[in-house]
Amino acid sequence: MTAETIADADLPDNHSTTAQALRMIAALRKGPVSSIEAAQSLDIVHPPSTIRHLRRQGWGISTRWCYQAAAPGRRPHRVGLYVLTGEAS
Repeated sequence: MTAETIADADLPDNHSTTAQALRMIAALRKGPVSSIEAAQSLDIVHPPSTIRHLRRQGWGISTRWCYQAAAPGRRPHRVGLYVLTGEAS
């Protein structure tokens, strides 16, 4: 992966699989990320697919379940909370 590819991942309109995966890994390195946070804050179109893609590449990511509202005042949903447990080798 080139420096240009990594820089392009930061562009808000980049929805390539690589860009979404890089945004997810960067966030997971800082702490757990829920599927709602990934969709809203990281602009990841379908977080479970991104997690599946990363796991196939060898990343250790566990899924815990939590309840989180999609917006203030909304009833919480049961969503995945992704936790980085190991770097890809």
